[in-house]
Amino acid sequence: MARPLSEEKRGALLEAASDLIAQLGTGASTAKIAKAAGVSEGTLFTYFPSKDDLLNDLFVEIESELAQTMLAPYPMEASARDRLLIVWSRLIEWGLNHSTARKALLQLKVSDRVTAQSRQRCHAMFFDSRSMVEQCLAGHAAPERIAFYIDTILFELADITMNAIAAKPKEREVIQQAGFDLFWKGSAA
Repeated sequence: MARPLSEEKRGALLEAASDLIAQLGTGASTAKIAKAAGVSEGTLFTYFPSKDDLLNDLFVEIESELAQTMLAPYPMEASARDRLLIVWSRLIEWGLNHSTARKALLQLKVSDRVTAQSRQRCHAMFFDSRSMVEQCLAGHAAPERIAFYIDTILFELADITMNAIAAKPKEREVIQQAGFDLFWKGSAA
């Protein structure tokens, strides 16, 4: 009878993969990942049948954590701008508190090893928060540009803002607000 898999080992493998992918990209070897997790490479393949399975599970795991942060309740009575500021603040907070996962996610998002199925699964996790952002931008931004503002500008500008905050942590509030102001004013119709 096979031993049940350990969530602790699985978590250690995902954490090691996140660390190494953040540093080395998706080319990080399974041998290095297993060693960093304190297990054999064979054990890695017990939990993840292939490196692609590991990368896809890591992608979904990180996106799930971010989605949970973004799905916390929003004050619906607040203005569209104020609700969008909360989205921005949560995104920045998550990225700063999970800098390794954020860097790994950036690598995974551009990897052709992450499947369309994993991407669709993650896209579905963000449906409600994305809908709320679309509502916030409705009437503020040109309708034909809203998807571009959300899918590209919001995340790229957030990444730039997080990097600036990491470089000058004492100026966090000013930098975070400046990044949001740039997004809000730049997305105006």
